Amino acid sequence: MSLQSPQPSAKYSDTQTFEAGTLRVEEGVTSSDRQTPKRAFLNVIRSRADIGVNAFLEDRTVIGRNPTCTFPLHDLKVSGHHAAITPSGDGEFVLEDLNSTNGTRVDSTPLIGRRTLRDGDKIFVGETVIRFSLADELDIDFHSEVATLVGRDPLTDLPSKRRFDEALEFSLQSSQRRDVPLAVLMMDMDGVKQINDTYGHLYGAHVIGETGRLIANVLGSRGQACRFGGDEFSAFLPGHDLEAALGIGEQIRVAVASAGFEKNGVALRPTISIGVACFQTTATDTLSLVTAADAALYRAKARGKNCVTA
Repeated sequence: MSLQSPQPSAKYSDTQTFEAGTLRVEEGVTSSDRQTPKRAFLNVIRSRADIGVNAFLEDRTVIGRNPTCTFPLHDLKVSGHHAAITPSGDGEFVLEDLNSTNGTRVDSTPLIGRRTLRDGDKIFVGETVIRFSLADELDIDFHSEVATLVGRDPLTDLPSKRRFDEALEFSLQSSQRRDVPLAVLMMDMDGVKQINDTYGHLYGAHVIGETGRLIANVLGSRGQACRFGGDEFSAFLPGHDLEAALGIGEQIRVAVASAGFEKNGVALRPTISIGVACFQTTATDTLSLVTAADAALYRAKARGKNCVTA
């Protein structure tokens, strides 16, 4: 199948018709006229924990390790308030270092004073590299899709295990530096195998997904969770000692037991068993924390399931 070439002219007519179909070309419209407006955009392109994280630049944006920053990073070599990007009145964006400990670079050049950013500039802070772009809608959709694929579990919409593991390590190091507690919860659903065997795996997947969203709702801003694998979940709670973490674990247990999940008119009633361990109390590094919480989870299973133990 071949397409006939239209006759050259100063301007195409509104519609050129071919055997294969119809090609519409708006009269007098150039390719530049069809370009969508571009917006200033930050995208993390190298990081242990934040790869793919992105954001638009609207007002003044502060980059730093502090969770209250506009663009927070999980990088211990980044200062609490490391650098800032401020829009100027003429549509440009200006980067400045905020007296950070390790400094800021743009490409290979150390940042001294203020610098107007150009499309494609790479900002180096700590061990993290952030690209500044002027992105159109297609660019933004692409980066958002990549960030979702890299950073989210598709079944539960919780952070991916990779991102969770890096965030847990960052949180533990922060807790050690500040000498504050950190709790880890290991959770395993009860009854999912029976649901799979009775109704099929789509029903089991449904309760796993809903339980993940329920756990995220219970935690709120107090901590972060992930799907550890299958119907198992893990969570960490910065600043929470063992007693406080046991209390939150009980909130999760009650929420799951009373949720009343349903799919296609079928009532589904799983429960969840939870083990808890705490930095300073039972473990001092990430591996031992997770191992201790996992051992507590086995004790919860041995006690008859649907309970929380330390």
